[in-house]
Amino acid sequence: MNYSMVTRLIAKDWYLQRWMILASLAGGAASLGIVCTGGKAAFMLGLILLVMVLIFVGAQLPMAMMVHERKEQTLSFVMSLPISHREYTTAKILGTLLIFLIPWLVLVLGSLALFAVPNGVALGLLPYTVIMAIEILVGVCLTIAVALVTESQGWAVAAVMAGNVGFNIVGYYVAHLPGIAQGMWGSSLMWSPTASTVVLTEFAVIVLLLCFTFFFQSRKRDFL
Repeated sequence: MNYSMVTRLIAKDWYLQRWMILASLAGGAASLGIVCTGGKAAFMLGLILLVMVLIFVGAQLPMAMMVHERKEQTLSFVMSLPISHREYTTAKILGTLLIFLIPWLVLVLGSLALFAVPNGVALGLLPYTVIMAIEILVGVCLTIAVALVTESQGWAVAAVMAGNVGFNIVGYYVAHLPGIAQGMWGSSLMWSPTASTVVLTEFAVIVLLLCFTFFFQSRKRDFL
């Protein structure tokens, strides 16, 4: 593994996407500010804006870092460097995930901090919030996998749409699971075995998506 080259490729992507990182943090901070104003309407509006910020960043990063690299014909230059397909795949996956995890972690931790505010968000919503935050990460990993393997804008857009639809389906399904729905709007925290099962399933899906990405990348014969 050429760690030096992998690190340089990640640093290059970070530099090119620095404004998107700052914009996402600003948008997330504004969303959390709306939630903090109080009231159920403000909570719902702030939450919707927060989800929109994360989904937008999660959709734009794979497009900018993978699909556009092929369209702008910079991929041929990258692959001419002393780097293997496995190292290129590692750099792209790590770079994209690390960039996305900056706003994701900041905004998720900011959202969880609201549960510690007296008379703030109902503690019963915490398991649901954690599950849906990880579900956004699942959708981003799906987009990364499809964009990297296909290098096609059409397929990447389809993956983004599938992730958005999946987010809503999972959100509806999880909200109606007996182990979660019973305490969602309660004032006390109730982390059930059902919530643990859903979280573990989401992380398993993420691992499978990344493993499949490496597998299909290794089967390619032409990166140019």
